Amino acid sequence: MFNLNPAKNSTSITLDALRAIAAQAVCIGHGISFFMPQLRGGKFPLPQNVGVLLFFVLSGFLISYTLVERSSRDPQYGFSQFFIERAARIYSGLLPCLVAIAVIDAATLHLIGNAALAASYNFKAFVANIFMLETYRGPLEHLSFLRLPTFGSGSPLWTLVIEWHIYLFVAALFFLGARPAAALLLVPVALIFGQIPTHYIFGALQEDGLGQSLFILWLGGAYVYLLARRGWLPRLSVSLAIIVGSVAAYLVVVRPYAEYQPKTYVLLILFLFGVVGATQAIRATRSAALAKAIRFFSGYSFTLYLIHHTTMYPAFLLWKDGGWLVFGCTVILANVVAATLAVFTEMRHRQLAGYLFALGKPRSHA
Repeated sequence: MFNLNPAKNSTSITLDALRAIAAQAVCIGHGISFFMPQLRGGKFPLPQNVGVLLFFVLSGFLISYTLVERSSRDPQYGFSQFFIERAARIYSGLLPCLVAIAVIDAATLHLIGNAALAASYNFKAFVANIFMLETYRGPLEHLSFLRLPTFGSGSPLWTLVIEWHIYLFVAALFFLGARPAAALLLVPVALIFGQIPTHYIFGALQEDGLGQSLFILWLGGAYVYLLARRGWLPRLSVSLAIIVGSVAAYLVVVRPYAEYQPKTYVLLILFLFGVVGATQAIRATRSAALAKAIRFFSGYSFTLYLIHHTTMYPAFLLWKDGGWLVFGCTVILANVVAATLAVFTEMRHRQLAGYLFALGKPRSHA
């Protein structure tokens, strides 16, 4: 039987490792773009784009697992519980990072100045980013009040908007089937939050194809989970062959700046399929130190994704194409800032969810 019990197999710890690797890939990729001109435009896909794509296929797998497993184990588990858990997970990282972006960008504008940064550094954009309205794409994108940028130097936030809307759209559809009595609430949620995901079935963020069909990739991750749950996973040797073959094919086929081509997404989906198949067949790691290190790096991966661009941006303005030294220092700085911030925020998202659940429970009166 498929499960993510870390005491029984290596799937959970491996998925955490992939999440940490994806965050580091985005951070390192932007560092290369900022400071390492000799490595730009090489033969291999851009790490930052591959990291984003890996996040989406992992998200499809894990959110589907959460919805199916939690609702099957607990008949009372519904959309409101899912919403609280996801809100705690996302906003425990997002809100502190938005404040950090505001502070760092204010210092950057005061000490260095930058017209492009100043254009997106305003209260309207800040509020829009809190409510996940920036970079809206959908049937209402012609409305001027929805044409809002990511706040300040937080350009990676554009993918978070897509993820958040996918979460609520898919959950609304799922619980419409599982809990049809809640249709009065769930139908409006699906209509409101389904606009952005449906755009990203075929559409993109920009005309150059950035972000194209990200919802398709997310659904691919969800499909891998459904196959795993049915027990349709290959044996270990076949799974390892799928991993090696999909990685090799991806490196051969995908060119820099062409990562967002839906025809290549099947290789990422196959890679995840192979990883899940292999790790379900491998016993859990007995190295407590290794497991602890992986959990630590994955524990601040979301914060690193949100804040790394901002921590690098002042150095980019001062020392564009600064070379290995600036690159190395800014990558380390981004990790230190993210880990320090996440210890008090992202890593406490379960406590926040518990607090929010407690607020929603009726109080007994003596």
